[in-house]
Amino acid sequence: MRFPVPAVCLTSLLCATAQAGVIQGRLFDATGEVIANATVQIKNAASGAAFKATTKADGGYASGDLPAGKYDITVAVGGLSAFSRKGIAVESAKAVPLDIHMEDTSQLSTLGEDRLAAAANASRHKPPSGAAPRMANGKPDLSGTWWSPSTVDPGKPDFLTNAVAVAKERADNNRKDSPQAHCMPSPIIRVGPVYAIAESPTLMMIVSDDDSPGFHQVFLDGRPIPKDPTPQWYGTNIGHWEGDTLVVDRVGFNDRSWLDQESHPHSGKLHVVERYTRPDLGHLETEITVDDPGVLARPYTTKRVSELAPSERVYEFICTENDRDESHIVGK
Repeated sequence: MRFPVPAVCLTSLLCATAQAGVIQGRLFDATGEVIANATVQIKNAASGAAFKATTKADGGYASGDLPAGKYDITVAVGGLSAFSRKGIAVESAKAVPLDIHMEDTSQLSTLGEDRLAAAANASRHKPPSGAAPRMANGKPDLSGTWWSPSTVDPGKPDFLTNAVAVAKERADNNRKDSPQAHCMPSPIIRVGPVYAIAESPTLMMIVSDDDSPGFHQVFLDGRPIPKDPTPQWYGTNIGHWEGDTLVVDRVGFNDRSWLDQESHPHSGKLHVVERYTRPDLGHLETEITVDDPGVLARPYTTKRVSELAPSERVYEFICTENDRDESHIVGK
């Protein structure tokens, strides 16, 4: 007498693909080298459900089980521009191939600023533990030297067609017109690779390494946000406290600055709000909301975390001193 044999899935992946879809591929840097141990963030565009995949030694990754739908993919690797792809359609029982090629930042991956140097710096991170310090007035003291922040949530920026075209043109032209490449300030929402904060009850200074001039002031003395601020590279920065969170309004940027490391432009309507929280001694959380109806369909918010680097320091950076690069910067 014969008995029916139940169907058995030989591997969990085969079982998964019977009901769900998969996004899979390999991750490469700008030179074509594979990137191992990187996190691929996957978010369902409708439900917001988040999934993660870690690249293997050969750069390969697989999302695992994904319900049918559309997904947004983001990858952040130190020393490289963040990758973002929206609206990837996933069908049941199908695998979607997606090889990811990261691009250099506006620093053009020069020696000491490439992803390997960023990874080496990351291996030195050993933030101290303990309670967050406070100033005499009871407010959290954000002072310290910090590593460049890691993006934990890139948000969902929806740039208008004109802004996308400008960013693509700049990237295609090797970012030769990047202000930072010509000894002018870095993009507005960039900081690091090391930065320092010095805070008093009425004024906070933020000093960023590898930037010229590399510092801007945040006024904490209760002054109002100016209605017609003088345009500046770093804008006018006015802060106030909401509980233990420092909220900084940044307005009044000039028309020569770039918005981010992905080369997006901004308009005169740009308003950046930064929210700083120090949950403990070794970490600083920053939430940045970018609102600019001139280049964005809607505001978006990105979240970052920095680790305290008590053994590091921000060195002076005199970009024009012995500058031999500008004559060699060419486009395509």
